Amino acid sequence: MLTKVRAWIECQRLISPDDIIVAACSGGPDSLALVHILSRLAPQWELTLAVAHVDHMFRGAESEADAVFVGEFCAGLGLAFYQTALDVPAFIGSSGRSAQDAARVLRYRYLRQIAASLGGAKIATGHHRDDQAETVLLNLLRGAGSAGLAGMKPADGDIIRPLLDITRDEIEAYCAEHGLKPRLDSSNLKTYYLRNYLRLELMPLLEARFNSNLTETLCRTARLVGDEHQFIAEQASCLSPDVIRQDNTYLDIDCQRLNILHIALRREIFRQAIAKKRGSLKGITFLHVERLVELAACGTVGSIIELPGGLIARRGYDLVTIETPTVLTPMPRLVSPGVELKIPGITTVPPLDLSITTQLLTARPHDILAGSAIFDWRQLVPPLTVRTRLEGDRFWPSGAPGSKKLKDFLIDGKVPRGERDHIPLICDQQGIIWVGGYRQTQRARPDDSTMCFLQLNIIAGGLTGD
Repeated sequence: MLTKVRAWIECQRLISPDDIIVAACSGGPDSLALVHILSRLAPQWELTLAVAHVDHMFRGAESEADAVFVGEFCAGLGLAFYQTALDVPAFIGSSGRSAQDAARVLRYRYLRQIAASLGGAKIATGHHRDDQAETVLLNLLRGAGSAGLAGMKPADGDIIRPLLDITRDEIEAYCAEHGLKPRLDSSNLKTYYLRNYLRLELMPLLEARFNSNLTETLCRTARLVGDEHQFIAEQASCLSPDVIRQDNTYLDIDCQRLNILHIALRREIFRQAIAKKRGSLKGITFLHVERLVELAACGTVGSIIELPGGLIARRGYDLVTIETPTVLTPMPRLVSPGVELKIPGITTVPPLDLSITTQLLTARPHDILAGSAIFDWRQLVPPLTVRTRLEGDRFWPSGAPGSKKLKDFLIDGKVPRGERDHIPLICDQQGIIWVGGYRQTQRARPDDSTMCFLQLNIIAGGLTGD
């Protein structure tokens, strides 16, 4: 088996000469064989090998004895040994996690602390082929996508799995051959743990009735699906720069560019986008991804999907924005009748953080600045005021065949929902004459007969005109 493990390590490039390795060891057959094998390979590759053990404080004296056993085993091999006891039951109560999930979180946290203290070591675990088969079947039953059906990777970040191509029977035979006497973890026999039930009852039933070679079949499926998933992920990564824009607060996905892609690429781009934003895909299911794909393809503007991890996805006009929601300060409004404009003169409007200048001219100006509008003064009914929108507002956009609801005009103009209540509306006594920065009304447009021109200019506040 040593030759087989060495070939797997080399094929998967799990270990390089002079690497520092921290082997996680519970004292069971898998991790005991892992430590023994790595200790035999260490001189050949000039590895620095250490062992770490975690007592999860589930089994009292039994788990304390496991720690003593592993320590003595490592001393016999001359290996550095690190151990700790972590109060997983207390963490379950405070976090609401399942027992196995809570134990895994704290265990890897400790292993990474040891790895960091040794200068960035790789963490080796004893996962094997039977574990892989169980993982794939469990993920299938949970409804996982291709990433879940690919199972565990030989190398996953700082984690390496040197025994992933070895069966449980081969490991037990190795232990017997080399006189290794593993500890028995009694919790592994308790079928109220889902993975134990799957291993002890469901898989034997499936093997007996459906497929006597179930482990090999599931592992082969994992390889095939994993290879295909990797290809799709690589293609999606190449396309992402054209589809995704990101800054520190949000991540935008261009719907037009996304929707022309194959559905498999669209799904993967969303998964990669969430992973970029959150740092992981924990809790993200196939259903979440499908809802995002649908949001990009045909979602209505303003629609929101809540995602695990405190994220939301919001549909804009041409984008799906993935962000962490924040408590927004309400945009300032200026209710009717608003503020009367000085004509001519400058009117400061503090609630909207802007000023409006007005001029009466006898000739049409040659250059109309951004944020400006020109009217026939004699066709207006003063006084003029500035306010923000009201329910039911209508106006006649310049160049349009007739009046329309202001709400519809803003929607058609793709004005973001959050900005609509902040837009200054310039009005005379007959209604809106200018949606500030966007469009003036058809009414009172200057023509060849105009003798007196009113020029309005909005300054500050970052508004632009047409």
